[in-house]
Amino acid sequence: MENQEFSKILKDINLSLFKVISKQNKALGIELTPIQGTIILGIANHKEALCQKEIEEFVSCNKSTLSSILDTMEKRGLIKRKTSDWDTRKKIILLTEKSKKFIKQIEKDRIKTDSLLMQGISLEEKELLIKNLNQILHNLERMM
Repeated sequence: MENQEFSKILKDINLSLFKVISKQNKALGIELTPIQGTIILGIANHKEALCQKEIEEFVSCNKSTLSSILDTMEKRGLIKRKTSDWDTRKKIILLTEKSKKFIKQIEKDRIKTDSLLMQGISLEEKELLIKNLNQILHNLERMM
């Protein structure tokens, strides 16, 4: 397989997954992009308050892109920004009651999607696929 073909397959998988997750979120009655759902779950699953820099790391996007995403989420009432008690230069990101209502359903949909993605793939094949994808991710990170 050509590298171009592999890159195209990864791009197509990413785009298709984006569409599926967006459709699931819309079925919940909310307009929520996959990255917004990832941010909500990331904040919800973290034991302490998160600042924007920490969110940048787990969603793997740059500061200006994340700032724009957070602005949109704040305007839609999904998050609140608050000045940190321990460092007034930092803003911590908090979930609102509105976004907290969606956490369990988003998690449930993600588990269902992962299960459907792996249909027809044996346990050994899944383990090898995950190992190889992690290696590809590591290779990409070294290139950055």
